[in-house]
Amino acid sequence: MTFLSQYGYIPQIKNTITSQSTSTSKDITVVIPVKDNQRGIEQFLDAFYKNNPQEYYPYEIIIVDNPKPEIVIPEKYQKKPVPIRILHCYKKGPASARNIGWKAAQTKWILFSDSDCMPQKEWISGYMESMNGSVGYAGNVKSLGKDIISRYYELQRILIPPPFQYKNINYPEFLITANSLVWKPALEEINGFNEDIQIAAGEDIDLGFRLREIGSISYAQRSLTLHNFDDGLVGFIRRFTRYGEGNKKIAVLYNLDLKPKPFKPIVPTLSNIFLSKLQKYFLEKGYSKNNVQRAHDTFLTFLYTF
Repeated sequence: MTFLSQYGYIPQIKNTITSQSTSTSKDITVVIPVKDNQRGIEQFLDAFYKNNPQEYYPYEIIIVDNPKPEIVIPEKYQKKPVPIRILHCYKKGPASARNIGWKAAQTKWILFSDSDCMPQKEWISGYMESMNGSVGYAGNVKSLGKDIISRYYELQRILIPPPFQYKNINYPEFLITANSLVWKPALEEINGFNEDIQIAAGEDIDLGFRLREIGSISYAQRSLTLHNFDDGLVGFIRRFTRYGEGNKKIAVLYNLDLKPKPFKPIVPTLSNIFLSKLQKYFLEKGYSKNNVQRAHDTFLTFLYTF
């Protein structure tokens, strides 16, 4: 028996739950948190209806909006076969928004995604083919764009949870909510997302860790969504600073050492080497300072010392 963890987390088993597989997509509700991304929601819905066959339409789509400004669903989507509900969340952070969404769902399976994602053809069917009694499944995420930064995200598998090995089989360490399916009774068992994590980083790692205390989670690699990384270098800096903050929160919660360590890019081109150093630098800033603005202010210092 082997148990190899990149994060060093070994779950304390509290319960053993086996989910009930489903043969119909009508047992699935899609939940999407959003804040000021009208364009993203419309692109998500365009991609969903373009790529997904009707036999795999979910029961409904629930959009949980932080209404400043308020998201509006254009009439052309309201006439489509899948009902769309908009709920409002006034608390800070996507964890609170997702909790509102899954608690309002009327189905046993919750499919989490984000407003900057575009579901592909096997997004839902890929999950249904992978069901094995697990309480959660990690889908596949690739980059929408083909620019240098987007390709780096994809090559480094930034939005795919790393594997741990058990009995020579790879399982995800946690889930990433850009594309993940979770059994609602398991969410009820662990009381959903930790709303004390009020940034978009770490809340899905924590969820995955706690799901592993009550059941198993598995990969569903055929389920694919594309992530739009069109926020460029500034978005790259913000994202990895935030991820550093999230890793620090997880480190404190689970008594782990998640301080960023040196690594080499999977494909060692000059641009990827630069981006890997940038990634580590701002992960460290987020991890040690918990201060996004300070990380922005030190960007020029990093470039000078690179």
